Amino acid sequence: MFGRSSCARRRVHHPARWLVGLLAALLLVAGCTPGGGGNDAETSPLPTDTVQEFIGDWTRLDLDKAAALTSAPGEAGQLLTAVTQNLDPIDVRITAGQLTSTGDADATVPVTFAWDLKGAGTWTYDATWTWHRTGAGANARWSLVWAPTVVHPQLGAGQTIAVRTSEATDGQLVDRDNQQLLSPVTVYSVQLDAAKTGDLDGTAATLSSILTKFDKTLTANAIAEGARKADPSVGFTVVNLREADFATVRAKLAGLDGVTTPSEVRDLPPTKDFAKQLLAQVTPVADKLALGTAGWRIVAIDAAGEEITTLAEQAAKDGAKVTLTLDAAMQTAAEKALASVEEPAVLVALEPSTGEILTVAQNAAADAQGPLALTGQYPPGSTFKIVTASAAIDRKLITPTTDVDCPGQWVVDSRPIRNDFEFDLGTVPATLAFAKSCNTTFAKLATEMPKDALTSAAKQYGIGLDFVIPGITTLTGKVPAADSTTQAAENGFGQGVVLVTPFSSALMAATAANGNMPVPTLIRGSTVTQDQPAPERSKTVQDGIRTLMRAVVTEGTATVLDDVGTVSAKTGTAEFTNDKGEIHAHAWTVGFRGDLAFSVLIVGGETSKRTNAIAHDFLAAVPRS
Repeated sequence: MFGRSSCARRRVHHPARWLVGLLAALLLVAGCTPGGGGNDAETSPLPTDTVQEFIGDWTRLDLDKAAALTSAPGEAGQLLTAVTQNLDPIDVRITAGQLTSTGDADATVPVTFAWDLKGAGTWTYDATWTWHRTGAGANARWSLVWAPTVVHPQLGAGQTIAVRTSEATDGQLVDRDNQQLLSPVTVYSVQLDAAKTGDLDGTAATLSSILTKFDKTLTANAIAEGARKADPSVGFTVVNLREADFATVRAKLAGLDGVTTPSEVRDLPPTKDFAKQLLAQVTPVADKLALGTAGWRIVAIDAAGEEITTLAEQAAKDGAKVTLTLDAAMQTAAEKALASVEEPAVLVALEPSTGEILTVAQNAAADAQGPLALTGQYPPGSTFKIVTASAAIDRKLITPTTDVDCPGQWVVDSRPIRNDFEFDLGTVPATLAFAKSCNTTFAKLATEMPKDALTSAAKQYGIGLDFVIPGITTLTGKVPAADSTTQAAENGFGQGVVLVTPFSSALMAATAANGNMPVPTLIRGSTVTQDQPAPERSKTVQDGIRTLMRAVVTEGTATVLDDVGTVSAKTGTAEFTNDKGEIHAHAWTVGFRGDLAFSVLIVGGETSKRTNAIAHDFLAAVPRS
């Protein structure tokens, strides 16, 4: 091994004179240091130090200093600079192995290169360096014997290294029927530069009159203010228009001072508002899953840039197709059913047998408030009687045929509970009380059960569970245990402190259809987790709830749905007090038909007749399963 050593002189007690002389002669002949360098060699720099110095200079990209440690600094500097510029590494690591002496003044060391390259991963290979020592003692100097093979063992004289890349195609985002959800679309940006507009307010007013049909918020004042505040080097983007829309206003925009209309191609859904809130969440996740891997070749090239040989290569790998469980045709039908509603309105649909999410539709008013369909929490009103009835059936308080009282009003701890318009059915089977939505019946049942009975029953339907669904964020609401008899009564018909979301309401309907709660999912092949399993529902509850929900359509509050197939449903209104102290109501309809479960909410919709109409239009527009 190559390194510093010294003579080890042993002390000999009472040696014979001839032996001392012989030892001295042998030492003079053999020397005391490797390579016969004598004492001067003992003070020579270690080659290991120089190797590490060279590696440090190169990896820090201090290439002139690295080149100075070679036998040909000029040639080395040129090649090191060229290779480093051509490869443009994120990082380079060089690891030296064990130095080996190959003579009195020569040594070799194996090295391993690891280049971290942009878009090409890590390129590793081995090489061998030869080092030569000149001078001796304090004047000794180790130099790297320069040759192109220092950089790569296959590199020849006059050659350098370059990277050649090949693009990969990213995978497509498709729906459950393999329909492409995002396609290349030319988009025109209408931009306004205040500095180039002689009459900013006048131009803003003109733009508003032209573009307000695309965006009602584009008032003249808003456009002018936006242009004044915009970065002058960028300008103010008034609106982005798809090519078809832009074509209708191109002529009117032409010639307006300070207005430009640059274009670019973007991957967009079929319409501007198609699954707007859903795609906003899932697209970034899907993009990562669909990302292709670029291919690359690392080649030796001559001075003219011609390729000499391929040193390493990796073929491009196209991205995977990402399949959403979404049904594009069903999504379109849902959005059409919601379009005419002025208040925020949403429709969520699931496939009960699989839990796959089929639609997450919102109208423009809902989109303006965010992903209400997935995370908006509201009192469920009488739709929560599905949970109350389940708990009561489990505790054998009722069956579908059990006679129950449905008075127009029932008082609990001085709190009057009333039916809608205080209708009074008298004593009727539980099925009819459910179908007609007797608040008094289910409020009383809730007081006859443990305070946490509804909490436990709600979890059977996924309400109160926490899901981690790749691609979207969801909430399911909360059903805390009642802290009083009055609160238990109010919770029993979906008022009180009970909250659900349109998402969890659709999951409740899917559970009613399926038997037990299916695990909701959006991206096929992804893994969904939940904080706790949903308790299984008894066969008695499964059959009983199906009977009750079917009666809502055949003889109850959703008979309008009876002509769009064998539909089972539950309607509800949930009172709330607005900022002005006025009492209003959210409108709900939830239900299922075959392997399709749905929930419809109009925020402040007042009556479930309106959500029934939306559900009807939706079910009429989609195939019957």
